[in-house]
Amino acid sequence: MKFLSLIVYVFVMLSLVSKLEARQRFYCLWSTKRACSRTTPTCLRLQSGVDAQSNAIYTCKYYRNDCQYLLDNCKGSTSYGQLGTPVNVLTYCIGNNIAIGGTGDCT
Repeated sequence: MKFLSLIVYVFVMLSLVSKLEARQRFYCLWSTKRACSRTTPTCLRLQSGVDAQSNAIYTCKYYRNDCQYLLDNCKGSTSYGQLGTPVNVLTYCIGNNIAIGGTGDCT
């Protein structure tokens, strides 16, 4: 009987956790759609390391639009969404030949 109770408890907990995760995804979609621009590209810069002379090395991610960045930021699914700093698109992403949706080295 205890084993059956344990199995039921596990299924209930898994169900509740999956519903919470779905709510968070829904909240992220809902909140970002209201506050984002579908026509404005976004470039984020993230320090990825240090070279031999102790100079910072940066990588950039080029988002097609502001909505993609805000969704990534809300979910926190990538390090760019969590820790990235918005920078000028022309200077950092286009100037360093980073493709839309891609990442690359940037200065």
